[in-house]
Amino acid sequence: LLDELAALESANIHAMVESDDRLNSVIRQLDKAISELDNMDSMLTLYTTELNSMGDEIHHIESQNRGLQVETANQKALLADLERLINLITISDQVLQTLLGESLNTIHGVQKIEEAADILQKALLTSYDESTRGMAAVKEKMGLYTQYSNQFCLNFCEFMKQAIKYQADNLISDKTREPRRDSMTILGHEKMEEVLLRYMSLSLWLKEIDPRKHNELQLAYVVSAEQIYRKETKEYLTQIRSMLSKREISEEATYAFSAALIQGHHRSSLIYGSADHGRAPWEFKDSGRGKLPPEEAFEQILLTLVPLIVHEQNFISDFFHIGSKGPKSFQDRAELASWHPKELNGTREVIKDVKAQRKLLEHMEKVFGFLPEELSSFIDQCVGMIARIEKYIKEYEKTSQEFFVKVMKQARAQCITIFERFMVEQLKAIEDTKVTTKKRKGIVLFIKIFPRFCERIEHSMAGVASLEIRDIVNRAYETLVKTMFDSLEAIARDVSSINDDKEQLNVHIMILENMHHFHNEIRMRKILVLDPYTVYAKSSYEKHLEAYARKVLQKPFSKLIEFFDGIDNLLKTSAPEEVGFHMRYSKESLKKLTEHYTAREIKKGLEQLYKRVEKHFTEEEGLLRVVWGIIGQVVIDNHKHFIDLINRCYPDSNIKLEYSLSDLQNFIKVVHEGRKS
Repeated sequence: LLDELAALESANIHAMVESDDRLNSVIRQLDKAISELDNMDSMLTLYTTELNSMGDEIHHIESQNRGLQVETANQKALLADLERLINLITISDQVLQTLLGESLNTIHGVQKIEEAADILQKALLTSYDESTRGMAAVKEKMGLYTQYSNQFCLNFCEFMKQAIKYQADNLISDKTREPRRDSMTILGHEKMEEVLLRYMSLSLWLKEIDPRKHNELQLAYVVSAEQIYRKETKEYLTQIRSMLSKREISEEATYAFSAALIQGHHRSSLIYGSADHGRAPWEFKDSGRGKLPPEEAFEQILLTLVPLIVHEQNFISDFFHIGSKGPKSFQDRAELASWHPKELNGTREVIKDVKAQRKLLEHMEKVFGFLPEELSSFIDQCVGMIARIEKYIKEYEKTSQEFFVKVMKQARAQCITIFERFMVEQLKAIEDTKVTTKKRKGIVLFIKIFPRFCERIEHSMAGVASLEIRDIVNRAYETLVKTMFDSLEAIARDVSSINDDKEQLNVHIMILENMHHFHNEIRMRKILVLDPYTVYAKSSYEKHLEAYARKVLQKPFSKLIEFFDGIDNLLKTSAPEEVGFHMRYSKESLKKLTEHYTAREIKKGLEQLYKRVEKHFTEEEGLLRVVWGIIGQVVIDNHKHFIDLINRCYPDSNIKLEYSLSDLQNFIKVVHEGRKS
């Protein structure tokens, strides 16, 4: 059935096709159209191929055009570089002739030379790449300019050497610059500096272009400057030496232990009376001759030399551009227009460039190499010198003045050595002083001298509490005082072992009088470091004063004192009511004692005692009044104690001392005032 259906459809289709003739016509036209389309496709393929070929050619042309543009730009840049290079390496003959032919003696000539030197420096210091440096033209020009540069460096260096020598010779030969007695100073070198400072910029140029020649020029200046300063300083110091005083031994003996010993005071171990205050120990005996003591002369020298040293170092620093704050390059020389010579006078901060600082120090050591030895001849043991030196060190050690600080430290070390040697001499003089108790009264030599010794030192150390010399002096004071006290107390220790009342009494007299003098004189001068020793001295003289008072009372009132001392001893082992049963301390013995020591006898004993005490002490020291006051107080205390013992041990005896407390007080007062009148 299906086969039949398919056959039927085929028959129908065939019938339909065969039934219309237009179908063939349509088929033919379609074939023709397809053929045309094939032709068009071939043409389009051809056109596409042609267009692609033309695009490649256009792209190639564009690439070539861009290359030509880059090449053109490079050629333009190269041309500009060549023009710039030609400008750099081409210096006119006029400029070169100015550099070598213009005069350095005129300000206008120096300005023109600076302009020419600026052009030459730019050419010489311009950096080139390796290929440019290899160009024959560049090599030729650089070689030529280097020759001109070397020649100018040589010419300028020789010119400056001659200028420096000429100016130095003028200063050295100028008689008007010699120091005069009415004007003790060293004149500055302003004229020489004024001439040299014209070439300050060219000095910087030389430093950059030829450091070796620059160093050579520095050396030439340093040599000439040293000659000037050596001559002028020696002349100045010679004049100072002519005004320098020599201290006489007699003058030094008033404040120096060793000088006093040399003068011959040691032959008399005790000096009677108080210290001589006719003239303060720091006052210099000049007699109107215009002489200077060493410490004042040294101060005058420093006041003169320090400004010169500061000024000279600043000049070397600025002129040769060593560690200065000025321009670092010749191209920046315009900064020097604001520079003024007044800038040479002040101190400056420490130079941070270690090499520059070392170089500056070397130059200063050459210029003033003679100074340490010259100063050393003025140095002595004077503490005032050390104080002044330390003040200068403190003031300048944080500045650029390394040389000056170094010189001051050397001077200080020498001063300290001399001072230490001086102190050894003083200690030996104290130890060699023959202290003896054979003479009863007077101030021992070293006790008399020490206050004036301190006074002189303290006067020269005003305002130096923060300096190291203060500690050095304090230690010296302590060493001296300990040695003096040891010398005094050694006598006390030796005599205490001797059973000799007279010798022991003399020890009390000597120590209390000397300790009293030490206490009063040192306390009056208010030297803080010695406060512990003034306290000790007071304690010592009070102890010996009490012992002295009790000992001298033994002679006029021996029986009275011995009787009641015996009662005191009995009371240690016996009751008060038992004392009267001892035969030696019976009521009869007490009555006999009181009848002997009448008011008249007591007054007479006090008068004799005062005469004796008066022989022991001098009124000048003001100690007699003090000693008599203590003796009077001991007498009064004894009187009260005697009354107390009588009341305790003999309550019903009705025995009394024949003089009252008021009588005793009046006796003591009258005796003292009577002797004074």
